[in-house]
Amino acid sequence: AAAAAPADTGEHTLAGAAALAAKPAEPTPMETEGAGSSGEADRSKAVEEIHAEAARIGPVHALECDNRTGQYELFGIITHQGRTAEGGHYVAWVKRDAKTWLVFDDETVAEVDAPRIKELYGGGDWHIAYMCLYRKMETLSLEEE
Repeated sequence: AAAAAPADTGEHTLAGAAALAAKPAEPTPMETEGAGSSGEADRSKAVEEIHAEAARIGPVHALECDNRTGQYELFGIITHQGRTAEGGHYVAWVKRDAKTWLVFDDETVAEVDAPRIKELYGGGDWHIAYMCLYRKMETLSLEEE
């Protein structure tokens, strides 16, 4: 029998922990396959521990989205410069304004023009964007570039 859905409280919840805590799990085919074996008690104990932990944690709540525009802007990039993952150098690029970015390369900080950011696609020993950082935009007006 299916468990009843939780009442809609207006909160966003993920079903995982709440569903585990609400109803004991039915045995899976793997659990019933070895029924009567010495490992059955160990599996049952493990399942009970998972259910107890899920009940202790309770429901997992998703974050409320307060981005009314649905638009994000790129404001930071971490790049890797080097030919292999085993070696190379990491550099941070942070947006200063619509026309300039700051490049943090160890103890050196330099200013570069915004169009240069579009060149961070790698190749040989050039920088490749490794991690891009975005922030929500409060208004729909895009900055002039």
